Amino acid sequence: MTTLTAPPTTPFTFLSPRDSPAFFPPTPPSTTTPLLTTTATTTTTTKKKHSSISTAPQPPNYKTLINTSPKITPFEKDVYLLLLTIPPGSFTTYALLSTHLKSSPRAVGNALRKNPFAPGVPCHRVLATGNFLGGFKGKISRKSPDGVGGVDTLIEKKELLRREGVKFDDKGRALGTPFRGFK
Repeated sequence: MTTLTAPPTTPFTFLSPRDSPAFFPPTPPSTTTPLLTTTATTTTTTKKKHSSISTAPQPPNYKTLINTSPKITPFEKDVYLLLLTIPPGSFTTYALLSTHLKSSPRAVGNALRKNPFAPGVPCHRVLATGNFLGGFKGKISRKSPDGVGGVDTLIEKKELLRREGVKFDDKGRALGTPFRGFK
């Protein structure tokens, strides 16, 4: 049973901090009036407070990095910002990017080759016309001497795309329609 009481009716005086505790007025005799009586049982739970500081590393803000980097040209900035609009699991082509930027596929390829923010700024999502891998990290698609695979960097590009959900046919072409929804 919980009883709430009304505050004392004697006037309360505030003392300055330099006053001694001996000068506090005496406590009046207990003349309390019950305000509310309850018989309910209360349960108190405590929650562990979580720190507002995360210990996990935060991904970089690539838009800010691109816009503040003094080492890249305005055209490269445009290309890299456009790459950020391609969603994971999608791909586009050098030709589609260059059409959107009013440039040439070769200029787009040169900018991608210099991408200092890869794979965060996803240049691996850009393929050659016909949905073939094209190039990656400055290397072009050629068969290895044993005639089986391709250059290691192209295997890396294909693996990055596969992890994002892009599927390939037996000739190495990406299946699906290239992304065109640039912003």
